[in-house]
Amino acid sequence: MLATFHSVSKNLTVIERGWLNCNQIVLTAAGQNILIDSGYGRDAAETIQVVGEALNHQPLHRLINTHCHSDHMGGNRALNETYGCRITIPVGEVEHVSPWTAQSCWSLLTDQYAEKFVFDDTMEAGESFDAGGLFWRAVAAPGHDMGALLFWCEQERILITGDALWARGMGFVWPTEVTELSDGNASRRPIYAALETLDMIEALSPRLIIPGHGAPFTDVAKALAVSRSRLIAFAKDPAKNARHVVKTLFVFALLDKGSISVAMLPKYLAGVPVYCDMSARFLRLSVDEMAAMLIKDLLANGAVKLDNNLIKPTMRA
Repeated sequence: MLATFHSVSKNLTVIERGWLNCNQIVLTAAGQNILIDSGYGRDAAETIQVVGEALNHQPLHRLINTHCHSDHMGGNRALNETYGCRITIPVGEVEHVSPWTAQSCWSLLTDQYAEKFVFDDTMEAGESFDAGGLFWRAVAAPGHDMGALLFWCEQERILITGDALWARGMGFVWPTEVTELSDGNASRRPIYAALETLDMIEALSPRLIIPGHGAPFTDVAKALAVSRSRLIAFAKDPAKNARHVVKTLFVFALLDKGSISVAMLPKYLAGVPVYCDMSARFLRLSVDEMAAMLIKDLLANGAVKLDNNLIKPTMRA
């Protein structure tokens, strides 16, 4: 198990995990210990262990999700069973978890593991809560996930961003076809919503960002510049964006599975709806061509390695 503990303050601890699991943010106060996000479902036992350590083995009273992708809500059920904690999700995510189906949290679409959980209440932009002795306000952060929330502490100028902004990027954003941009609803398309979210983050002028992946950071201007540049490039070239999505999701699958054989890769891609959808709409590649593209590009950028004809991730899960 790999986890790094960052003590932001006496009552705020960030548990930095690998890329299969999002960070867990532990905020403690007498009678109201709160956790932001819960990691990936297959690693729920490890999540319980590291969260318990950060809590100093005190109770967990409430769990709040920034959004309901599999690497952010995967420990919800196990943490609720362990602590009996109240679970709060963004109001925009309700449709993705209730009623629970094979497609909940996009698990069928992307071949990601997600365990059914029951939430107790919802949160929407503008609502606030006390955690770790600080006052936090929920802020809408559409883009990577159109129902996502950020959590802003104006007092300390700390922003919890989920996947809306990392130090060197952000969570992938679904590509938008050029023909969809002339209908007057561009701001509701993920890529343009993501750009507006970056503008909002810049306007808040946070001192410290606690991202969903990677260590907390203070160079907000650099992070914004990196993500803006990529989003603008993707807006101009939807096929480039689609290739990025495909590569990101495939590396996540490798982190989950450990490896996939070169010979079985085309069959695997053919069986996962998101790859077929990205190809049909943007890439116009056969599964064999997509498999070759993935191996070539991911070897070139060092994201994977070949070991006895097995494709393996190079980053930590």
